[in-house]
Amino acid sequence: MDAARKALTAGTAEAARPVWADGHDGAALREFLRKRGCDGMDAVMVTMRVVGCGLPEAQAMFFAAPCRADELRFHDAVTEGLEKSQGDG
Repeated sequence: MDAARKALTAGTAEAARPVWADGHDGAALREFLRKRGCDGMDAVMVTMRVVGCGLPEAQAMFFAAPCRADELRFHDAVTEGLEKSQGDG
């Protein structure tokens, strides 16, 4: 991670701490990060800093969120289609 990105995620984590402290609400934290344009791996990195958890927990908290259900269904359908297009042998 380059220095600018590291500084950005550190600043976002500091800004997000009060959101997390106000009830340890994962949905509120995700929404706060989304509104700031922080998503994907940056959101996972910020979540790790704010929540004080490891990578698996942060990924589950962010990527398994109910608000991402449509994305997950789309991803699964595309993956399944690609697998079928490769044939079973």
